[in-house]
Amino acid sequence: MRKQTLKRRTFLKTSTLAGAGFAIGFTFDPFVSLATGSGPSVSRTKGEKLGLWVRIASDGTITLIAPSSEMGQGVNTSLSMIIAEELEADWQSIKTETAPAHSDYKNPNNPLQFTGGSSSLRGFWEPLREVGAAAREMLKTAAAQKWDVPVNECEAKSGKILHKKSGREIGYGELAEAAGKLDVPSDPVLKSPEDYELIGKPVTRLDLPAKVTGSAQFGIDVRIPGMLFATVRQSPVFEGEVLSFDETAAKNVRGVVAVVQVSNGIAVVADNTWRAKKGMEALNPQFKDGKTADESSMPGLDSQQVREQFLAALDDEGKGENDAEHAAAGLPFLDLEYEVPFLAHATLEPMNCTAYVRDDFCEVWAPTQNQEMSMDAAKDITDLDEDQIRIHTTLLGGGFGRRLETDYVKQAVTVSKLLEKPVQLTWMREEDIQHDFYRPASMSRFQISLGRDGFPLKWENQLAAPSILKRYFSPLGWFGFDPTSTEGADVLPYAIPDFDFDYSLVDPGVPVGFWRSVGSSHNAFYTESAIDEAAHTAKQDPFEYRRKLLAQKPRFRKVLEKVAADANWGRRIPEGHGLGIALHKSFASIVGAVLEVSANASGNLKMHKVWITIDCGKVVNPDTVRAQMEGGFVFGLSAALGEEITLKNGRVEQSNFHDYTILRMKGVPEISVSIIENRTLDDDQIGGVGEPAVPLAAPVLANAIFAVTGKRYRSLPLSKHGVSLI
Repeated sequence: MRKQTLKRRTFLKTSTLAGAGFAIGFTFDPFVSLATGSGPSVSRTKGEKLGLWVRIASDGTITLIAPSSEMGQGVNTSLSMIIAEELEADWQSIKTETAPAHSDYKNPNNPLQFTGGSSSLRGFWEPLREVGAAAREMLKTAAAQKWDVPVNECEAKSGKILHKKSGREIGYGELAEAAGKLDVPSDPVLKSPEDYELIGKPVTRLDLPAKVTGSAQFGIDVRIPGMLFATVRQSPVFEGEVLSFDETAAKNVRGVVAVVQVSNGIAVVADNTWRAKKGMEALNPQFKDGKTADESSMPGLDSQQVREQFLAALDDEGKGENDAEHAAAGLPFLDLEYEVPFLAHATLEPMNCTAYVRDDFCEVWAPTQNQEMSMDAAKDITDLDEDQIRIHTTLLGGGFGRRLETDYVKQAVTVSKLLEKPVQLTWMREEDIQHDFYRPASMSRFQISLGRDGFPLKWENQLAAPSILKRYFSPLGWFGFDPTSTEGADVLPYAIPDFDFDYSLVDPGVPVGFWRSVGSSHNAFYTESAIDEAAHTAKQDPFEYRRKLLAQKPRFRKVLEKVAADANWGRRIPEGHGLGIALHKSFASIVGAVLEVSANASGNLKMHKVWITIDCGKVVNPDTVRAQMEGGFVFGLSAALGEEITLKNGRVEQSNFHDYTILRMKGVPEISVSIIENRTLDDDQIGGVGEPAVPLAAPVLANAIFAVTGKRYRSLPLSKHGVSLI
């Protein structure tokens, strides 16, 4: 073990809960105010129940408070493993709860309390270790005092304190009350990695039994006595307004009790969701104008107009040119252009929220990734103080960044406030597809000059894309800067002597938001397709080409070599088969992929197997890492093959899964995942795993298709080029 002095931002505190034993928690102030130069006050006035992280009951049950939303990424289990490891807890005694909305639960790496950016483990790794270690030391001290022995003779193991000299042992539950009265150590001793018994081992996820039995509560499962049910219809044109509706017809539908106008639309409330849906059909709301189709811009915005805006922005940036000397030498010069469409999140659990607003209290049950903004929304609508509002975070049936938004929360709170009853508001799938905050469409150009050895001498890249961040921080729009748009393209690991990157912010008027892997979701397709084109232009093997360009990047090179070895790159493959390769870093993790595909005489494809290697630094639960590599890659494949949001007359054309096509199970290739663990890295170099596999899917598929067919596709989805699966 090693001694750990608590960082200045971390403050531990305890309380003894009546009948519940011992609880320990901490607060940390992750961000310094730009205005005052100081962080928020450490003092609390709301009671110790807020900010608690570990609760040990007198029966020995240990409840760990998970600060992140569980949306299928296994974060409740992984974060619990960190605390339990240092606490020396009996894993079988562990339960979890999701933290309420409160500043104590902010991720140290984020400005708000939200779950996103593959940041949960990266942000909470060190603080949660300190909490577990402090709790362990306090339990040891309590036992030593009870037995009147030196504390260094006591050992924590599997939820018990042992005194080997006397053979005595005592459970944590029996020590909970006494431990809760002790001062919290300022320098808890952390375990050495070689002593880990949980971290780094495959551990069955804590949420699986409830999901198998059906007892797990997602947002749509919430039921409150006396609850009403609502659905919404919103303007098909972004930011349009309600023009007319037939309230009488809606209320003639059995079970319908109210019609309520909400932001950007209207809600019908009934005694069940089906009747609310039928009431909405009878209501037949009509809308007028909007940001993308009003009297001054008829006909409304369409996809071709968006494309023209991107092209104009790229033209304004200017293109790099093949210099005369390079051209005179007859050396290769690549002039490339790529593009990707808007994408929906299409979470299988539709947008929903349950709210109950009273005169002096408001409760919200939501499958949210963003507790802080949900709290802010409830405060704004109800005019209540924060201590009069409770945000309950349920399990999420898919997040992918969509549930960082709070539009559906605002609507539920608005309806409940007006009716003074609990209301569950659920979107129909058509609302979900047509009123998303979409993954930005974008275009990218490259001018790449190759030397006599075939390697890039000059790499010039121009990107045109909307900004996600300017909605949250408008000055970024003034300066035309958004790191979430440029990530994955503005810095490359490859050794290129002359590298230049330019970005133009384009705003077509379509609402955009964070989509799983954000800027890397399109930039990896651009950069890894371009480097592949450079390799083939140079008549070099695309693996060896990348490998040589990574001579000064050993971590990247190791990942590339491992995934190539797993796939047996260079082997003799069957006629009609091809291998594609890609490599990308996002969210502090490096991922490589090799995909084997084949094509029949008609050109239809079959994806046989993909090999994926990840270096995410330290590994907490390898099962979770593998699951996220598999799920993320399939998520990216689905988008690359068939997903696309198009616009016509200012409206989204797609409306459900019949025209927003999701990859089916039969099309998924066999997936093999290798993990390279880097325990030598510093704590701040821990990589995320929820998103980094997504960006690899499009380029590795496009590169594999080129390998087998000789056709290079530079725009997505591939289905619009006639690509289909066998």
